[in-house]
Amino acid sequence: MGTRIMSNDEYKSVEHRVLANPCPDSRVSVAFFFSPSNKEDLYGPFPELLTPEKPAAYRQFALSDFMGRFFTKGLDGKSLKTYYSL
Repeated sequence: MGTRIMSNDEYKSVEHRVLANPCPDSRVSVAFFFSPSNKEDLYGPFPELLTPEKPAAYRQFALSDFMGRFFTKGLDGKSLKTYYSL
């Protein structure tokens, strides 16, 4: 989900789940990790990916807010990106 926000919808990841019968199509997953020193800094779409034709699709957020929502969202079926969509 973070990839989608940071890339302004250029790169999309899937919700991770386990299926009893594997899909016959191949799939690639790429993980990335970052550890910011200040959890109150603002994060959002990378400025290099924003243009007048493709403005930001998501608002900026503090990492502490994102992580708080991530760990308390439960199984309501809603994606976190809905909280940050413009």
